[in-house]
Amino acid sequence: MTRSSTWRAALLATATCLLPAAAGAQQGSALPLQQTTCSLGGMMQELRGALKTGSPAYRRYALEQLKMAAKAMPPEELLAAVEQEREPDVLEALGKALASKASFAEDPTLVQPLLQRAQGDADPNLRAAAVKGLRATGSVDLMAKNGNVVTYEQLIRDTSPAVREAVVGNLLDENAKVYFGHDKAVSETAVNTALASSDPELAAKLLREVSMEQVGSETVRKLTGQLRAENPTLRAASATALGGVPGPESAGATGSLVELYRNEKDPAVRKAALEGLVRLGMSGARPTLQSLRGVAPAMDPEIDAWLSALNLNLQEWSLLLREKQRIRK
Repeated sequence: MTRSSTWRAALLATATCLLPAAAGAQQGSALPLQQTTCSLGGMMQELRGALKTGSPAYRRYALEQLKMAAKAMPPEELLAAVEQEREPDVLEALGKALASKASFAEDPTLVQPLLQRAQGDADPNLRAAAVKGLRATGSVDLMAKNGNVVTYEQLIRDTSPAVREAVVGNLLDENAKVYFGHDKAVSETAVNTALASSDPELAAKLLREVSMEQVGSETVRKLTGQLRAENPTLRAASATALGGVPGPESAGATGSLVELYRNEKDPAVRKAALEGLVRLGMSGARPTLQSLRGVAPAMDPEIDAWLSALNLNLQEWSLLLREKQRIRK
């Protein structure tokens, strides 16, 4: 352990907590704070009270206090608490503290009890809580370092909608808030998880909202295959996803989206294909769009709106999309 990490651990281990004088402090109350030792038992008691009756600020404080104190806590006590907890909200909070400790200690094996509960607990609410405990962490990497014994591709098949929704929420948060769309493993896991799902709406949400800027050729091939999916929502989401693939994959993706537009009957899918084509080519998409006029006359106003937006020579996709939406209200 370095001198810096030793100092941080000592500081955390000797920290004291400032807590409201009554555990059930209500929102807007002005109860004085009292100083107490940051034992796990004490923090758990305060956390339960905060989650049940505390103000939003107090709940956030109790949750953050547990996460911070867990970094210096001997792991055995925290692991035992994760294995024994029966309240979903508290298990989620413990899971976040455990995941934070695993990252801080660079010991991914610490999350094994959480992964086991996410997959095997008899109570679906506790399974969902265990999944949520991994939110906003590098959970895909943690799972890989634990041998992929439990994966999101497995968890998305859970019989409980709450668990499946928690999986999607985790991947969206990890993509947007942990890696800001720049992690290949997270993006490819999202695609594989979507393909493993029996719920087309959840699968489509993953494909639409996770960045595809780092995915490899095999994942692009999988997305292209989904353009032939039976469900139109899934076809549209796959078209949207193909619009965000890396430059080296853009030529093949463009050809696939042109073919989709020419053969598709669903207007929403055709609309998504046009969006994907514009995102891939930006100003270079003009000739392709013009070649598609008349294929489906009812869609020509959509093509014209894109052409008008492209004439503004905007260089950022978000600005171009916003302008097109303004034109085509």
